[in-house]
Amino acid sequence: MKNKNTLAQKMNFLFSVFILIPLFFSAPRTGSAYIVGTSSFQDSIWIFNDPSWTVFSGTRLTLSGFTVVGANSISWNSADGQYYAILRVSGFPRRLVTVNPETGVCTDIGSMGANFSSLTFTSGGVCYAIGGAGAGAFAERIYSINLTNGTPTFVAGPFPVGADGEVIAYNSSDNNIYHWSGNSIPNMEKIDAGTFVATAIPISGFVHGEIFGAAYVGSGNFYATDISSLAMTVSTTGVFVLIASSLPDDIRGLGYGDPLLPVELASFTSTVNKRDVSLNWTTTSETNNSGFEIQRSAANGQWTRVAWISGKGTSVIPNNYTYADRNLNSGSYSYRLKQVDYNGAFEYFNLNNEVVIGAPDRFAVSQNYPNPFNPVTKINFDLPYDSKVSIKLFDISGKEISTLTNNPMSSGYHTISFDASSLTSGVYFYRISAEGNGNKFTETKRMMLVK
Repeated sequence: MKNKNTLAQKMNFLFSVFILIPLFFSAPRTGSAYIVGTSSFQDSIWIFNDPSWTVFSGTRLTLSGFTVVGANSISWNSADGQYYAILRVSGFPRRLVTVNPETGVCTDIGSMGANFSSLTFTSGGVCYAIGGAGAGAFAERIYSINLTNGTPTFVAGPFPVGADGEVIAYNSSDNNIYHWSGNSIPNMEKIDAGTFVATAIPISGFVHGEIFGAAYVGSGNFYATDISSLAMTVSTTGVFVLIASSLPDDIRGLGYGDPLLPVELASFTSTVNKRDVSLNWTTTSETNNSGFEIQRSAANGQWTRVAWISGKGTSVIPNNYTYADRNLNSGSYSYRLKQVDYNGAFEYFNLNNEVVIGAPDRFAVSQNYPNPFNPVTKINFDLPYDSKVSIKLFDISGKEISTLTNNPMSSGYHTISFDASSLTSGVYFYRISAEGNGNKFTETKRMMLVK
């Protein structure tokens, strides 16, 4: 995957209620691709430079609630802009996760229920996995994987081309799933993704060991790694060429991004309306553009994923995009676009101004949302001054049920969440009282809990 420098230096502008600041990109962009790999034997993930295979960065894999011991495979899904991995965790079956290769943070999807060794994605976002040679009933068989819970569904097999190890990689150019297996005698075949008929491929060129990872890189070629920490290219006709040695481990995976520049961005702008930010950007052309991950950073400097906006694929005409980031609290925010192509390659476009959500000009409280609700709802309120704020809940008879907050708060836009799990269905009322800078505000609104 690729990671390029942004095109302009960051500038800070204070925003009033509705301000528009354009940003134009005119300088040419350059960059190299990166390769993502993991290890079955340690909780690590690496990003390698392409084509040198030198280490660009490395970090630990983490998954909340589990102890990670390794990852057998990682692959890019162009349909939703995320990396997926088969994670090995202590004391549990292997799990399907999404993973941020820059931070190593994984998000759990679910147990795969078997010792799957490799996964790959078609251009349409279908996930296929193959069981390792020692996976019993799952061994050397291809399954489709449910991306909401990790559940496998049998598709075809077995495909017994070797005695050890199973690696698959989808080739978007010919709609075949390529399959490598075997240790002392490595083997290779292609499996038609429509009929699942396998065709053996004789191998030649560099003599290698058991294949540990593979990813299609275009033009009829794959990158592949083996049990001896080597990196190679391999053609669809089975010709292997050594390109790197002494990798930091026996690299699994792979996730690959090509060095093309898939998107030319003409402008990236923002507008602010009270506590809502509207982001707008225009592309002049797109090549294999999977889409844009919108990221936001607050004062702590940590970037978080806000949304995914699908791209137009390949287009030679201008395309306009927009996204509304709503109900932000008062404060300063930075935004950037992580543009991703179908192979997982990416580059960043930073918004050249800091977005400031300032203080409102009057007291106000919104209707809770959602309403009706079950069991959690949110209440937005506006404070033009630093104020002492109390929000109390009453039942239909006017009896006070609870105090949602009773604290001093700074001026700005605020949101509180209310969990009514302990209450019965019915109509309730919430009353806000605020006092600040010699001004007082009180308002009552009705809410409905439906269980």
